[in-house]
Amino acid sequence: MSLSLKATTPETIEFDENILKIEWKDGVISEFPLLELRKRCPCVVCKGGHGGKIGATTGGIKDAKLLSFSKVGRYAINLVWGDYHNTGIYSFDSLRLYAQGEPGDLGIP
Repeated sequence: MSLSLKATTPETIEFDENILKIEWKDGVISEFPLLELRKRCPCVVCKGGHGGKIGATTGGIKDAKLLSFSKVGRYAINLVWGDYHNTGIYSFDSLRLYAQGEPGDLGIP
């Protein structure tokens, strides 16, 4: 599915103890449960790369605390978790697709 630039460009990004909330430039608001985002980290280790098994590093996670975030250029966000894991780069395209019920790069828990 092709998304417009406004649909994948954040107007605001904020979070609390449970939710990451993105308001997109097209006016849509997406809310992401932090635990789900942590379990769906798109980094190579969490995805089972380097000889690991998919879900082996994230399957046992019971809660997630977000410490901070930073934008990566105009296309993604990097999240720093309470366990100090910070290598996952979540593309805005993938987040918007996931919010719409499509797996994108975040489809594997």
